[in-house]
Amino acid sequence: MGNERSRSRQTRSSSQSTPAPPKVNDRFVVDSLICSKTVQKSAGLIIPATTVNPLLTISPNGTITPLVTLNPHIGEVVIDNLLFPDRVISSGFLPADITITGVPLPVPINLPFQQEMVCTGACPEDQVTETPLEIEAVIVQGIAALGITPASILFKVILKTTVTVTRRVIATLPETKPAPDPHPARFQTPSTESSSGKGNPSDFEPPAINHNGSHKKTGR
Repeated sequence: MGNERSRSRQTRSSSQSTPAPPKVNDRFVVDSLICSKTVQKSAGLIIPATTVNPLLTISPNGTITPLVTLNPHIGEVVIDNLLFPDRVISSGFLPADITITGVPLPVPINLPFQQEMVCTGACPEDQVTETPLEIEAVIVQGIAALGITPASILFKVILKTTVTVTRRVIATLPETKPAPDPHPARFQTPSTESSSGKGNPSDFEPPAINHNGSHKKTGR
């Protein structure tokens, strides 16, 4: 008896802790998808070679001597997304370090970028989210001097991300229909009880069938 009472108490407590199902036609605030696209952002900057290091030389085919490399800091990127009708404009900058033969320069640089994405149906009141940026390519290209243009170096980083635009809307659950009867009505054997109230269901006999397909009455 003690075990049965403890089981019944546990059953009651578990049933009481179960949350009630949502009411029909309850309203919820959800994010409606406007658009989602994978885009590339190009962060770059051209700096005169003498500004980087007065000892740098750039050949006519763009070879830089000594070796110059770029180390971007993807975790410190700054992004500002602006929403316009049917457009998303993303701008910002990516901090990076320049190294010469493996030795970083004491002063870092910022690589600016701006990217525009077409998003049909977007409005300024919508929300913009981005997946974490991925680096697709890092480019360090020498630019030979020509005329009044001094020898320069192009520092460029290609970034990839997925931009998603959503809108907050109020949604309503659809009306629920009653579940079908799991036990539908079954065939009931007709009763042979007469209008006078006499008769027994066990005395019922199906009509006999002649060879020509017509029915005939049978008697006891």
